Amino acid sequence: MMPLILLTLTLAALACGPLLYQYARSRVALLAFLDGFMLVSIAGLVLLEAVPGTFSAGGAWSALFILLGLLGPSALEHGLTRAREKAHLLALLLAILGLMIHSLGDGVVLSQGGDAHAMLALPLAVAVHSVPVGLAVWWLLYPVFGAVPPLAAIVGMAGGTIAGFLFGPELGAHLGSSGWAWFQALVAGSILHVVFGRPHIDPGEHRHYPPRYEGLGNLCALLGLVALALLESEPLPAAAGFHLSLQLGLIAAPWILLLDLLLAVLLALRQRGAAPLWQRSLQLAGLELPDRGAPHLLALLLILGFGLPLLWPAALQLSEQSPGAWQITAALLITALLAGSMLRRGSRAWLADLTPRLGQSHGHHHHH
Repeated sequence: MMPLILLTLTLAALACGPLLYQYARSRVALLAFLDGFMLVSIAGLVLLEAVPGTFSAGGAWSALFILLGLLGPSALEHGLTRAREKAHLLALLLAILGLMIHSLGDGVVLSQGGDAHAMLALPLAVAVHSVPVGLAVWWLLYPVFGAVPPLAAIVGMAGGTIAGFLFGPELGAHLGSSGWAWFQALVAGSILHVVFGRPHIDPGEHRHYPPRYEGLGNLCALLGLVALALLESEPLPAAAGFHLSLQLGLIAAPWILLLDLLLAVLLALRQRGAAPLWQRSLQLAGLELPDRGAPHLLALLLILGFGLPLLWPAALQLSEQSPGAWQITAALLITALLAGSMLRRGSRAWLADLTPRLGQSHGHHHHH
């Protein structure tokens, strides 16, 4: 029953693309909110559950397939776009063809979903990411070719999804358990490519919307992911790593806060301005330093949370310590600073800080 519900959701999500395109085209704030929400919710679902799941069945080779799914399409696009307009159209057709093959994979994933808990995350991500995929197809093809080609592509993708859904078990049996895990890793990687690449936002239009709408979408999606994690009966595959990241964050929180204030005072002393020192220090500590440091701080905590147990197994015992009241207070203050930074900048800007390439859109768009 569950796989059927997920299939229906995915097909509905694909059909939503064109409708959303028409509705959101003139509503920039909605577009920004959707973009922010999609980025965090889909990336969260894939990274929290699907990716660790593929590693447990497919071993270290899964990493290669995730990277292939994530970076392969970009390499293709960049290889092709150099050769002028023909190659540009070819890249578009290739991308659509790739999406159709991808939809076959989506169908296979959906057919397996819902029986075991761990299998629910990837089908959910498939269903949710079908919205930006449908949106992307319409966005790329409609202005150049009119309504018929994108409609055909979406129907083709729906067909591919249904075919994968119906013949999924046989395909799964042919691939074997590790082959199946690698295939899922490839799907997970290409889902991340669609989300990070943001093909549905056209840079040609250069609409610079205020990041607060995107940030609001990011925060809503984060709340959704937290709710999902709390509702789960079994712990998420990535739970131990995140738990340790959180614990390390709690231990370090007072020191991070102290460092933030110290740096702010030092910087304020250097910039002798008209405003009093305490005012300049507070502005630096509350706005400018969190904006610059937030993505790096979070990335560092996540890397430590997942990497430290490998290098130093005793680190996992840290997560059994109960934090003191001052640590919790400091952590809440830092969380407020981070949330403020996300609302001011949006997570796309954070991504651009960490990975200059991923933060930008690709260059395979149509010309008006």
